[in-house]
Amino acid sequence: MAVDGKPKKGGAGIGGWGKGGADDLNEIKERVDDPNYNSEEEAPEMPGLNSRQARKQLIMDILTEYFGSGNIQECIAMVLEAKLGNHASFIRHTMIVAMEKQPYERELVSQLFAALRLSIAPEDQFCEAFQIILNKLEEIVIDIPQAVDMTSKFMARAVIDEVVPPSFVKTCDLADLHAEECVTLTKSIINQKHRTHRVAHIWGPADLASIKRLKEEFRSILEEYINTKDRFEAERCLNKLSLPHSHVHFVIQGIRMGIVDRAKQQSLADLFSYLNQSGVIGTSQAQRGFAYVEESLEDTKLDAPNAPADLKQFQVLAQQQGWLIMV
Repeated sequence: MAVDGKPKKGGAGIGGWGKGGADDLNEIKERVDDPNYNSEEEAPEMPGLNSRQARKQLIMDILTEYFGSGNIQECIAMVLEAKLGNHASFIRHTMIVAMEKQPYERELVSQLFAALRLSIAPEDQFCEAFQIILNKLEEIVIDIPQAVDMTSKFMARAVIDEVVPPSFVKTCDLADLHAEECVTLTKSIINQKHRTHRVAHIWGPADLASIKRLKEEFRSILEEYINTKDRFEAERCLNKLSLPHSHVHFVIQGIRMGIVDRAKQQSLADLFSYLNQSGVIGTSQAQRGFAYVEESLEDTKLDAPNAPADLKQFQVLAQQQGWLIMV
């Protein structure tokens, strides 16, 4: 692995790692003589975008879709279709983005890494990605203070999931004290008793690791709203989950609830209209929600024989209120 163990010097300073989130992908272009340079990372030119901008947009689009759906196979298909080149670049960018999000997204990323390792990304590309993160920790912690702790958890999970070999934490280059602390934390995690179980839940009990559990949370909010009609409380509970990319599942749950019990449609439509006006749920999420329910109508008809007609009525109501725009 051609990786420079020394920390990057010059031009970093405060804010050198970017503004966070999508801006983290705006990296300084690596020189050809840089040990970390990889020609495959030069994304193909696209109309109106340079290669770096195109790459940034592709990665963010993939992650936004993945965080919203939780569909690993669909995400892998998108990565293959994007033809990003060396997957080490995608892996490390994904980690950086996840560090600024919630435990739910970080759990999804850990699961994605395990799936990528089994399908399209070889071991050495994961090692390369982790090594570059270690090299840049001194810069990353400026904008993400918990980066050392989170990187150690990503690394420990990767070891337990057999994404990277255990030997990596012994042989990786330690660029500075941050990298040393990170690897020390990683070793303590993977050497503790019952480590497999502990690391499997490393992002905590609030990670909402499964889409099934997430749906249960959304259904609970909807049922409470139906009982109380308190839309402000529903909004508060939804925002408390801090999962804006997954609000399409909240819409799907609400639509299905309105189909199964037609009498609830007006109340649910009023809630979605309010959430749309307050910026919590977008019209695109409403469109995706109705499209998803329509595609699965055959299953819904088992519990609600009149589902097609009730869905059409719900769509008309949503259009009249303005939170659904049919295309």
